[in-house]
Amino acid sequence: MLSQKGIFIVAELAQTHEGSLELARLLVKASAAAGADAAKVQVFKAEEICTPRYKHYKLFKQLEWPDAWWKALIDCAHQCSIQLFADVFGIESLEMLIGNGIDGLKIHGTDMKNLPLLKRLAEVDLPLLLSIGGGTVEESRTALNILRSGSRGAPVVLMHGFQSYPTLTEHTHLNKMGYFRDQLRVPVGFADHIDGDHRLNFALCAAAVGMGAVIIEKHITVSRSLKMEDYESALNPDEFGLFVLKMREIESALGSYSEEMTIPEEFYRKDTRKHVVAASALKPGHVIGEGDVRLKRTDSLEEASLMEDVIGRRCTKDYLEDDVIFVKDLS
Repeated sequence: MLSQKGIFIVAELAQTHEGSLELARLLVKASAAAGADAAKVQVFKAEEICTPRYKHYKLFKQLEWPDAWWKALIDCAHQCSIQLFADVFGIESLEMLIGNGIDGLKIHGTDMKNLPLLKRLAEVDLPLLLSIGGGTVEESRTALNILRSGSRGAPVVLMHGFQSYPTLTEHTHLNKMGYFRDQLRVPVGFADHIDGDHRLNFALCAAAVGMGAVIIEKHITVSRSLKMEDYESALNPDEFGLFVLKMREIESALGSYSEEMTIPEEFYRKDTRKHVVAASALKPGHVIGEGDVRLKRTDSLEEASLMEDVIGRRCTKDYLEDDVIFVKDLS
């Protein structure tokens, strides 16, 4: 996940398939066609999440799938050359996903303190997204320590963002992403939940990428007009394709984290740097003083000398006004 160059883009299906395997397959294929690196689903076994008296128990129960369906969806993703990630809420679901070849996992913020699940995940060598939405730094630190206590070597990425159907821009707090990264020294990503029709529905992710997010998670749905589950912050498939394209363009603008210059930068440097030139005609044997030289742009593409390296040296040839002076030509 983090070994690849560039931003890892996750198309979040969540519950928008509404329990239909065929719809989930369609969304996975749409995610792959849009250029996402992975699609992500939420695996529900109602008893792992809540009590029967919880307000959404019936919904979670309706969204339960036979294990064979999960295997079919994972196979579908691999046939489309896209990875499949899953939110996991309990050990039973986790074991099923591992057995069926899941590519990566996400711990929802609701399980930040789920010690049995965290301890089991400490032995699972798969990429892991740890949601920090609604969590504290200390809760995240404790969870990370547990995850690091086992044999896993795959990366863990902190995922900032939460769903409030949809999340308002003023509640997004992108700076918190950087704060958690700096406090915990762990790579971070951004799970975007802004309204799918909002004018900033691409811009927040672009800002997150500029702030160091290595993973971007964005919801996808078959059609926002149908208002299916989790549609509020989702993009239509064609919009998601445009979103991926824009993120890749932004990614190309980031460049490398080094001072190494590109060829255009090197040309710009040579074309715009000022050279040391003679302020007036100078004769061989003349010792150059401060008043004898100026800094000006010239047509020379050679590396410019420093003025302090020229002053105090002796001319070995004639210079006319505005002739470039190089240290190598002085004694």
